[in-house]
Amino acid sequence: MKHAKISWLSGQPFNLQFFDIYFSRENGMAEKEYVFLHNNHLPERWRGKKQFVIAETGFGSGLNFLTTVHHWLKSSNDTACLQYIAIDKFPLSQEDLRQALSHWPQLNHLLSEFILHYPPAVPGFHHIPLFKHRVVLTFILGDVETGLKQMSANVDAWYLDGFSPEKNPEMWTKPVFQKIAGLSKKNTSFSTFTAAGLVRRGLSEVGFNVEKIKGYDQKREMLRGTFSKESAPNLKTPWFELPQSEDKVKHAIVVGGGIAGITTAWALAQRGWQIDLIEQREHIAQEGSGNPVGLLMPRISLDESPESQFYAAAFFKAIRQLRVLNNENPDIHWNQGGILQLASSARIKKQIDKLKCDPDFVQAVSSNQASKLAGIEIQSEALYFPMGGWLNPLRLCQSLIQNTSGRIKPHLNTRVQHLLARENQWQIYNQNHQLITASETLILANAVQATQFEAFDWLPLSPARGQMSLIPTTAASKNIRCAICYGGYILPATEGEHVIGATFIRGDGLRNLRQADQEKNQEKLEQHLPTVFDFKTQVLKGHAAVRALTPDRIPIVGPVPDMDFFKAQYHDIQKGKSLSTYPRAQYLKGLYLNVGHGTKGLTTSFLSAELLASQINNEPIPVSIKTQQALNPARFIIRAFKKSKAQS
Repeated sequence: MKHAKISWLSGQPFNLQFFDIYFSRENGMAEKEYVFLHNNHLPERWRGKKQFVIAETGFGSGLNFLTTVHHWLKSSNDTACLQYIAIDKFPLSQEDLRQALSHWPQLNHLLSEFILHYPPAVPGFHHIPLFKHRVVLTFILGDVETGLKQMSANVDAWYLDGFSPEKNPEMWTKPVFQKIAGLSKKNTSFSTFTAAGLVRRGLSEVGFNVEKIKGYDQKREMLRGTFSKESAPNLKTPWFELPQSEDKVKHAIVVGGGIAGITTAWALAQRGWQIDLIEQREHIAQEGSGNPVGLLMPRISLDESPESQFYAAAFFKAIRQLRVLNNENPDIHWNQGGILQLASSARIKKQIDKLKCDPDFVQAVSSNQASKLAGIEIQSEALYFPMGGWLNPLRLCQSLIQNTSGRIKPHLNTRVQHLLARENQWQIYNQNHQLITASETLILANAVQATQFEAFDWLPLSPARGQMSLIPTTAASKNIRCAICYGGYILPATEGEHVIGATFIRGDGLRNLRQADQEKNQEKLEQHLPTVFDFKTQVLKGHAAVRALTPDRIPIVGPVPDMDFFKAQYHDIQKGKSLSTYPRAQYLKGLYLNVGHGTKGLTTSFLSAELLASQINNEPIPVSIKTQQALNPARFIIRAFKKSKAQS
């Protein structure tokens, strides 16, 4: 997608596509306060609330957002969270945004943090916590109708701030009004600059009580109103509808002390939860998270599948979070030095030929360009991820636990053998049938070991062994400046050694270090970088771990379906019956999964943890509905039922 085309008229941004200004330079902030805060009765409506949800159609310059944040931080409870959802098809560039908002020095302290996390022009959902989680911005880049269709939220107030219907008719269509109504509840409010009859009639027809009132300053009229109906669920896919959230004691058990489990515990701790973290080994982060260095890079695709949307969103989420964490604790050694993906397969060569992405996300580069970026000779074209990088997973996990001021309590060398649901709690027992602890919220983030429990015998997780190696530097290899991937990978030298890897053996769950695997890592490196190393056979150091794979290469994140209910209610979905005949899904109360991250755990864990924490806390979902359904554990059960039609 493209940034908005802006012309500057005496310091004021003017949109060249819609031929209109974003705000009044003289009184823009006062104008926004009147139209959107005053006429949605803010901040008085959010006082005393733990959460308030505002949705905006047309983010524009971000002045509405920062003006609202300015008042929120002054007038809301210190533990309350503003959930702000904004949709924009033509976002401003970071440079234009900074210039546009420079007129209001009272917003500078907010602007600096916001700019730091402002996303590149990559379509999809961008989840951006700000100001120590006092504010969460979900920035949806794309078409307004599609964005609204993919939102999952209960909106308290709408800012309808697209350019006028005459100049931007796509923002004011009947389907848009219907989707706004579908995301509203009784007494949800709206306000908008426009007083156009099309808007007044459209909102009235979908259930809003609309009134025309005096506009700001010289503007004669504007519209505001409230939704008069009770919200009604639209169960297009009843088997993927999330469970109705209930108030819970803010305590959870998380089983699994790797990156998936620790980010999950951390995301809940950020919301005030106390966590018992259960890990069967003597130390945290000993499996895939036990590698001395891990790569953070996306998995890109030429299509717009839920898989590609998830990996892009997860990559940006992880990048933003690591910036914050690294500023607080540089010991995690986050090195955002860029990653080269060599043209080592037909799939990557096709991506290089047809790539259309924001260059801040990924670039197609020639062999000469790749050589300059790498610091050594590269003999093929490549993809370059300038925002990619590497870090120490163990130190990251340790930092996340320390970051929560004691809210995460690790239980090491503790194996969970049995689960028991009793008296609205999940009780976990060790191999000696002794109770470890209990809670009404239990999250399994223990990779393939989740399948040991009877409730998960349907879960299609499989092990895959991976072994990385440490290879001594050479005079040439010391010049490597970025991570290089080629079917394997090599990282810049640390303390005289390079991390290279990694083997990938499906179905192998053993962790013993193997010389044959060390030699495979060397052979693959020699194939792609033949002039850089001395490849005489030698005994190398290394680390082996087992990852959990899913059949569709996407993690499994969400509530655990009640298999008996699913079998009874959805076994016949292949017959094509009306969706209205099926009830809303039921789940095992308080039980959740966060597993199946494969080789991309560093990239995928932060967003997966945020998705799970949002579901548990009844917050707006930070990904599209399609992505949430693609991650939903129930997807495998539903696919099996549908597959029975093809086999019958």
